[in-house]
Amino acid sequence: MTDDKGFICLRNGKVECKISLWGGNLLSYRPISEAQDVFWLGDLNKFDNIQAIRGGIPVCWPRFAEEKLNDRHPRHGFARLSIWSLQKVNVDENKIEAELALKPEAKYNLKAEVKLLIKITDKLEYSLETTNNADEEFVFSEALHAYFNVSAFDKVEIQGLAGHSYKNSLDGNFYMQEGDLRITGEFDSIFQNQTQPIKIIDSGYKRIISLEKQGSNTTVVWNPNKDLAEMSQGQYKTFVCVEPSNVGDYCVKLAPHAKHTISATIATQKLG
Repeated sequence: MTDDKGFICLRNGKVECKISLWGGNLLSYRPISEAQDVFWLGDLNKFDNIQAIRGGIPVCWPRFAEEKLNDRHPRHGFARLSIWSLQKVNVDENKIEAELALKPEAKYNLKAEVKLLIKITDKLEYSLETTNNADEEFVFSEALHAYFNVSAFDKVEIQGLAGHSYKNSLDGNFYMQEGDLRITGEFDSIFQNQTQPIKIIDSGYKRIISLEKQGSNTTVVWNPNKDLAEMSQGQYKTFVCVEPSNVGDYCVKLAPHAKHTISATIATQKLG
């Protein structure tokens, strides 16, 4: 079940996946019938349990990017920079299930904890549950920072964002999305009040990746249009991040001893 890098590798006759306890990161998810993984993973990741892993679905919690909210925490929060504990795992011919948990280290002085629930049948159900154990309100941001594996980021069409205002993180301005989104260069934007299903139409891989989300009021879309440290040459061209999230003005305000869940349901189908 565990490979030589310490990753949890799970498989049945329908699907295989790989999970890293560092960051609680689902690194890989591939239906056996498909040649291509649903998620992208940087070729030059060090997997040293020091740096965040680039790829899969990093968990951004309880801070997103460099927001002022919870700015005592690292960029994108500390969940992706922590060792999660495996609570349970189950594999049978019909499904794969795993549950991970994270209780913040004392240095973060945070009376909240999170669980990550993964269920795979003919689709992937992925949920992050936050529990506020404090006697006061807990305000936080979060994102399921999904890196989707595509044939070429500038050749895919993203449906489900039309008619939504988005904040361009590159210039700080707001714009309105007209029609389906096609990325032609560096793109880093937060779509506001976006709750509808999203489809990534990939003519190169001849498939559609569908994303339905719950408990999420923003969607972040990102590609840097350049290679970063964890990428081999030209690897930036083969992913697009589409992230269920609650960030900026849509941060979560969680009542004392209450729970909040953000979740994504991801499935694939052949194009045409």
